[in-house]
Amino acid sequence: MASSNPDAAAVPAPRKFKASDLPLPSATRTAIEGLAHSFKKKGGYDAIRKQVWEKFEASDYEAQVTKAILEVAEREVERNPTQLLTLERGKAAALIDGALDRGGVYQKAEEVIGALIDSRAIEAHIRQLRCAEIGDEQAEEERIRGAKTDEEYATETAARRAERERVRAELRAVEEKKRQLEREIKAREDAKRREAERAAREERRKMEREE
Repeated sequence: MASSNPDAAAVPAPRKFKASDLPLPSATRTAIEGLAHSFKKKGGYDAIRKQVWEKFEASDYEAQVTKAILEVAEREVERNPTQLLTLERGKAAALIDGALDRGGVYQKAEEVIGALIDSRAIEAHIRQLRCAEIGDEQAEEERIRGAKTDEEYATETAARRAERERVRAELRAVEEKKRQLEREIKAREDAKRREAERAAREERRKMEREE
């Protein structure tokens, strides 16, 4: 049953941050990139690919995806048989490929494959690599510091942004005070100059009268 709250659908989903979005020190960012490289170099990606494919073949997902592809292809042929059956094979395949994309077949397959990926095993493997690099104790300290939710990262990012804005506001206030002080100094100097000029004129007139 649909929600009776008209604003419910308007609430945006929490943003999922990538490492590149986070306010990370350069050393931390370098460590992350190094771990990704080590994970790939030690066959982590190949192992995941093999594991996911084996799960995919062992499940009924492969049959479901194949069936969806065939159904879309058949509909396209029925809808426009003359064009598809007379085109070169590559061009016809490209048209069907576009229909599969528009029909959400690829997106559904990606969701299925994503669900088959064992993210916990990946994390455990990467943490093992990190422990080997810097030791168990320091790696555990990093894990604790990094155990923040997306919401916590969003809050931290907002706090950093607010702090930067506060500092900028203070700098603007200092600059304004500086400009005001400069204006006051200039005004006093102008007043002194005018007074000196007035005194000089008075002195000249006095000397002229005495002559």
